[in-house]
Amino acid sequence: MNITPETKIGAFLEAHPELQEALIARVPEFAKLRNPILRRTVAKLATVEQAARVAGLPAAELVRFLRELTGETTATPGRADGAPVEDPRPDWAQPASVRSTLDADGLLAAGEHPLARTRRALLTLAPGEALQLLSPFRPEPLLEQFRQEGLPCWCETEGAGRFRTWILKR
Repeated sequence: MNITPETKIGAFLEAHPELQEALIARVPEFAKLRNPILRRTVAKLATVEQAARVAGLPAAELVRFLRELTGETTATPGRADGAPVEDPRPDWAQPASVRSTLDADGLLAAGEHPLARTRRALLTLAPGEALQLLSPFRPEPLLEQFRQEGLPCWCETEGAGRFRTWILKR
């Protein structure tokens, strides 16, 4: 399971029921999840991002916490030595092509979804210009969405828990 801000709490708990108490310890407001009826209803709808808001935490912090609980790394699938495997940098992913940079941490802290803001920022770019999204996790759902729309995307690891995603406007 790739844990992102969009991950449903119910899906997380179905995959990791043994971690319910650890989640409740981090987000005490989720103690209601012990009630089977609320767990079948509220948990099915609530996302990690919404849970973070309820707890007054940055979404990225709760994502990191849940990933640490499950042993999920924030890196891309790695080699045997643990180093991340990344696609080679495409020719267009160069600093000179960047016309806009967004910080997912700031967006999530403000209660804004990075996908919507990224989409709006792309509208302001000319063909051949790129947008960068900085995030504490590899934004797989966002990458998948833009690739389905025919936009080239590339993501690089900058360090522990830091990613730079490039999206090219065509």
